[in-house]
Amino acid sequence: MSSSELHSLVEQYREAQQLIEAAQAELKTIRAQVMTEMDRRGVAQMDVGTHRVRLQEVTTSRLDSKALRAAVPDLAARFTKTTTTTRFCVA
Repeated sequence: MSSSELHSLVEQYREAQQLIEAAQAELKTIRAQVMTEMDRRGVAQMDVGTHRVRLQEVTTSRLDSKALRAAVPDLAARFTKTTTTTRFCVA
């Protein structure tokens, strides 16, 4: 692959990334508008055309690894798993 072809691919990547970011921002705005309307109506679920929109609270429990390492470092070290991944970044 030539340098100009590679440059073109990186430019296409950056443009696609910008489109995704713009779409995500638009999605966030639309979501907020729908949630505001649901709140105004006082509903947690509504049927809109063929779609059902639901807003529900979800509770999760997660291990606070930072606190565990501070409180019981030996135990935390025994159960800590290290993984290696590859990160792709275009700046």
